[in-house]
Amino acid sequence: MRMSTGYPTERVLSAGAVAALLLVTSVQSVAAQSVPSPTPAAVSVDFGSQQGELPRPERLNNFGNVTAWPDQRAGDVRFLNKHGLHGDVYRVWLSSPNAPDDVNVFNMCDLATNSCDLTKLDAYLTDASTVSDSLLVNLNPTAFVEGKRPLKDLRPMVELILRSVKKAYPKVKYVEAFNEPDWQFHGMQRQQGRPADQTTLQPGDLYRYYVPFYEAVDKVNQRLGRENRIELGGPALMWMDPKWMKPFLDDFAADRNRNKRLDFISYHAYLSWDDNYRVPTMYNTDLRVVASQRDTLRGWLKERRIDARTPSYVTETGIYPGPAYDDTDPRKDYLRQAAGMATYGYYFAGQRDTYMFNWCVRHRVEERKDQLVSRTTGGPATDTFTPYGNMMLMQSRMKDTRVSAVSDAVDGDNGVYAIASKDRTGASLMVWNWQHTKDQSYRATIDMSRMPSELRHGPVRRLVYRIDSTTSNYFGDPGRAELQLVDSKPVRPGRTYTETVDLAPNAIYLILLERA
Repeated sequence: MRMSTGYPTERVLSAGAVAALLLVTSVQSVAAQSVPSPTPAAVSVDFGSQQGELPRPERLNNFGNVTAWPDQRAGDVRFLNKHGLHGDVYRVWLSSPNAPDDVNVFNMCDLATNSCDLTKLDAYLTDASTVSDSLLVNLNPTAFVEGKRPLKDLRPMVELILRSVKKAYPKVKYVEAFNEPDWQFHGMQRQQGRPADQTTLQPGDLYRYYVPFYEAVDKVNQRLGRENRIELGGPALMWMDPKWMKPFLDDFAADRNRNKRLDFISYHAYLSWDDNYRVPTMYNTDLRVVASQRDTLRGWLKERRIDARTPSYVTETGIYPGPAYDDTDPRKDYLRQAAGMATYGYYFAGQRDTYMFNWCVRHRVEERKDQLVSRTTGGPATDTFTPYGNMMLMQSRMKDTRVSAVSDAVDGDNGVYAIASKDRTGASLMVWNWQHTKDQSYRATIDMSRMPSELRHGPVRRLVYRIDSTTSNYFGDPGRAELQLVDSKPVRPGRTYTETVDLAPNAIYLILLERA
């Protein structure tokens, strides 16, 4: 993995952080000397089983901040809605440190006049309200944490902001306090050489800035009907770091205020750091690292007698933290991002009370995170998915009830993954080969048993879609950028059905079986 220098960074990274990321990942992209032949793989799908409602990560998404591609946003919303990617929850930014001060909501509201002028956020929040059933607003109180504004003003300011925003944009349902405070106010300063005890914020100090948030939300909710009340969570840590999360939970547990609230716990999934913020561990080297996070968090909650069902919101997820990349050939990295995000979704789907958010529709500066094509020689493309966006489109076409799907070809975290589902309209299967920078191909035989009764009699329409280096990939072939139907034919499955697919590195298939 390397660090792009073509664009400024969205997350501010110190020179030390860039150097550390380069050092730890420079060995990951060794070019293959030869392409190995496909290895046999077996996938077993039992459509007679039921594993509950299929998780829908494609319905949890992020807009970049208000400055990210504003001219494209309204058209993007129409395109996403048209293609079935309307959201359950979209995360939006009201006080991004990467946006100008005049679009920071803390500077749009005046306690003296008890009013807010939200004009500069109106198009942004209107578009977000059009593409999603509800909104999660991120509020980052930078000036208060840095001592530039008095802490006593934080509660009334947050109350004023939320009362004004909720009135104008009633789809606002969730508030996330902070954004990576462990990095912004501590880790980045450690990178720059500041001693640990002299950073702006210490782990034990974070909760005192959270209290004004729940006090403000309580005041706002008193004027709202039960069904319209706001939920509050945080602290949106850069990673699920026990050095920061445990003191935050300790302080919440010790807080005797009967009106305290922590409706969800949020953090991000890209990487972790050593204690000195010198050596990163990239999650993309083994995505299984996230598979046990909920069990860990549940243990911390139980130890403190906090509700163990308090949900986890992973509000940013990705294989490329900051401006990182693996290859200067975007075809490879855009495809890796798609397969990597599918794999994240697989591991988070196995964890109860955990909700993974995608990141993001169009990133302001970091291209490999884009779901829509934003960087071309002619400027941003219109109505065009990246491979990542096409992978989310595949997810949106899956059926509603998850069933058992087991692969025998996962080595470490690399290899063949499968997720399958069914409902009255048919059966569906996504299968992919997460390789990151490795080059193993597979020939996967997919045995489907106990097919749904609706598909056992009469003709069934079989549809096969694929994403790979040249298919459903603008950067491999602009003429085949939309999700490609690569095979379609009538079949008669009976009780069992078998498919064989060739999976190049990071290739993704969607197979649909529906009544003709």
